[in-house]
Amino acid sequence: MRVDRSVFYLTLFFVFIGGWGLFSCQQPNDDTNDGRSFQMLVESVPAVCMASIRGLHLVNDSVGWASGSKGTFLRMIDGKTWKADTVPKHAHLDFRDVHAFDANTALLMVAGQEGRILRTEDGGVSWVEVYTRLDSGIFLDGMDFFKGVGYCYGDPMNGKFVMIRSKDMGITWHDITTDEMPLAMPKEAGFAASGTGVLAFENSVLIATGGDSVSRVLSFNNGIWNAINTPLRSDEGCGIFSLVRTNDRLVAVGGCYLDSTNAKANCAISMDEGATWSLIEENQPRGYRSCVSYSSTAKLLVATGSTGMEYSQNGGWDWIPFSDEGYHTGSLADSTGWVMGRGGRMAKLSWSAQ
Repeated sequence: MRVDRSVFYLTLFFVFIGGWGLFSCQQPNDDTNDGRSFQMLVESVPAVCMASIRGLHLVNDSVGWASGSKGTFLRMIDGKTWKADTVPKHAHLDFRDVHAFDANTALLMVAGQEGRILRTEDGGVSWVEVYTRLDSGIFLDGMDFFKGVGYCYGDPMNGKFVMIRSKDMGITWHDITTDEMPLAMPKEAGFAASGTGVLAFENSVLIATGGDSVSRVLSFNNGIWNAINTPLRSDEGCGIFSLVRTNDRLVAVGGCYLDSTNAKANCAISMDEGATWSLIEENQPRGYRSCVSYSSTAKLLVATGSTGMEYSQNGGWDWIPFSDEGYHTGSLADSTGWVMGRGGRMAKLSWSAQ
């Protein structure tokens, strides 16, 4: 952890007003809010389905898509109202990730014993299966796009992680050569807890792993593979669950979902595009976290997990608790965000500095 930060003063208060949870934190020495009191607002919203929601992607404050179990997808086009539906003949599948391009165009990724990606161009009225892999052992973990180029990765098969790429906004997908990819460790795998263990860049991609003796980030940069060890906890059910890029760094969160209240080695930061990682050992998230999301406009990070949520305004060095409610996944836009989880649970996030 960075050691040259000034000690910050925290005041936390909780108020309920018409179902809203209000938390305030003062950080006089924080560069992002100039000493102003920062408020996180959490508005619980009635569930519109009973699915376990794992995938969530906000295009902007008005448009968002989500996905989950029982072939379920959700869509929002007004910034407040989610409508749920199921993909015909796919109700047995678990859509663990979603990537949206606009209000009409989105992709759904299946995690489990079937490797499938579906695409819609009409707001979910119809879906086309654009990728299919059904051989034994397939398990897709997540996908991400940089502009029109996207990557999807899955657990190792024959000693190597599955990696596919699309150069046309997910219309077609092709295998990436793994000849030079580092071998996976015997128990190493990815995690499909929120579909956010992969980061796409202009000419590269990073994927997060865990499950064995060390958690790693595998990078594919201009055709060259590399494996980087990280300090996050790794063991059965433990590792890096989510990656996000801020304006100037990478942030990784995770831990162990089998030991969800343990905050040991659950967050790290990289200032050099993933080449090295610094463990956050004080003021880190309070336990296992399955998703970390970022608003570039607000310069705000939110970590989400089964035991609560925290936010950071200083690039992940310090995390401030603001809810004990558990959610699987989250996504932030310019001035609002959403979190979702088990049984269709959802809440809207907003924030302000005063």
